Amino acid sequence: MVQTVWSVRNERKEKPARSPEDSEGLSPLLLKLLLHRGLETREASHDFLYPDRKNLHPPHLMKGMREAVERLRKAQAKQEKVLVHGDYDVDGITGSAILSLALEKLKIPHETFLPERAKDGYGVNRQAIERAGRGGVKLLVTVDCGISAGRQIGEAKKAGIESIVVDHHRLPPEGVPPAHAILNPLQEDCPYPFKELSAGGLAFKFAQALLGAEAFDYFDLATLSTIADLAPLKGENRILVQEGLRQLSERKRVGIRALAQTASLRAQEIKASHVGFVLGPRINASGRMSSARTALQLLLTRNVREAESLAEILELENRQRQQVERRVLSEAIQQVEQTVNFSRERILVVAHDGWHVGVIGIVAARLVERFHRPALVIALQDGKGKGSGRSIRSFHLFNALEAARGSLVEFGGHEQAAGFVAEREQIGELRRKLNEYAHATYPAETFLKSINIDLEISLEDLAPRFLRELQLLEPYGMGNPKPLFLTRKLFVKKVLPGVKGGRSRPRIWVTDGTLTYEAAASERNPIAFDWRENAPLDLVYSVDLRRWGGEEMLVLEVKDAKPSS
Repeated sequence: MVQTVWSVRNERKEKPARSPEDSEGLSPLLLKLLLHRGLETREASHDFLYPDRKNLHPPHLMKGMREAVERLRKAQAKQEKVLVHGDYDVDGITGSAILSLALEKLKIPHETFLPERAKDGYGVNRQAIERAGRGGVKLLVTVDCGISAGRQIGEAKKAGIESIVVDHHRLPPEGVPPAHAILNPLQEDCPYPFKELSAGGLAFKFAQALLGAEAFDYFDLATLSTIADLAPLKGENRILVQEGLRQLSERKRVGIRALAQTASLRAQEIKASHVGFVLGPRINASGRMSSARTALQLLLTRNVREAESLAEILELENRQRQQVERRVLSEAIQQVEQTVNFSRERILVVAHDGWHVGVIGIVAARLVERFHRPALVIALQDGKGKGSGRSIRSFHLFNALEAARGSLVEFGGHEQAAGFVAEREQIGELRRKLNEYAHATYPAETFLKSINIDLEISLEDLAPRFLRELQLLEPYGMGNPKPLFLTRKLFVKKVLPGVKGGRSRPRIWVTDGTLTYEAAASERNPIAFDWRENAPLDLVYSVDLRRWGGEEMLVLEVKDAKPSS
């Protein structure tokens, strides 16, 4: 069992509270919570609580934007053919959809290419560029790929095809590719204020530079990208997602409406969790199991019947993905438990012949959840391994792979997620180098599971006013997690056991002697705690307002529990 450490933020030394005139009428509890999250001024708090499209940064601040827009205007004037080359995940699919719609509005002839994961692999595809050249393409626009494709973009340039790279990934140490323009705010001399846009977010900014306010029609697509790619929901991303969730809830795009219907998503208001756990996985399923073009066409079509047919395909592929994922995850967990020495190995590396390359990223994420270690999962075939990695919050996975680059054929990614290729015989050396790096760079406590608690409160603090204020913090996600609270010295009032042999969990109610609330434990991440009636406990939880029989009920979503000391 993974040891869990609680870190309570309000036990640290506090800064002075803001004055009443600086509080905008917010409760002291919410002001304290905002302060813990780095929102120390009235202006910062207001911009966070009330995101407004007027606060979007001008797209022309981004390095390369002027050159990129001018090059597309030239293509528009000369009616040059453009190839939009995306990627097979939600980020690449939605980014490609945004640019395809923008080019269509500008009446620029274009086609899109999304690689197939098993056949084409990750990154800019040389064969696709060669076909594009033979088909008269004069301009290549890459989305969610390209920043590490110096060789392919150089070859395209020699063949008379100029390139615009729209990519949010880390810049390679060998330098950027020889493109006509690069849109990536991570470039050292890029003055763009916000550095954490997804590729779909970058595509949105490109569309905004080309179309002005007309690009706001694509908020919904940028939101799918931002949430599914786990971009932090702060700064400009928060504005994009707030606006985009409104559009998604309106279901004006026929593909989104069909996808929601097929997934039985009946909620009138689509929230970030619906994108992360319902819509996103279904859009991703096509790229994982077959061709991402199915999902792209779903987002582009204006035909209701076609949308319904494509949504059915994605639903079936998602079910297939779930079956394959369960099998691979079971085998990966078994391999970890049988082969890993946790006192020596801080990074999990598992590999197997026949694992489906489309699910290894999800399986890596599940291993991180279960064992609280960075995890690399490798699908072996014909002497090579295609791998996907996920990390814990405090471990920089891309830097670790960079330290072991001599054992890799290629790699790319972010702080929390990465993809790579390794020769079969290099995997043992890769495991050794990664763990040497982890031991040399990070203290042992990095690999202890920790829960960052926002506030220690009593149950009576969960008053209607505070609960309404908490709704202003939504949408929740990466970079803006749902607030966690700690309440000490509660008692278990009642326990109803779950259904034997089923997935149903026990129903639990806790009390402080005056107030009683249901405490709902997660099925996916169960708590190792002995829920005995009348037993005293300290509870870590988030809050959720649920409707039952027409009434709104407060439920405590349990994250951890310990016996009261």
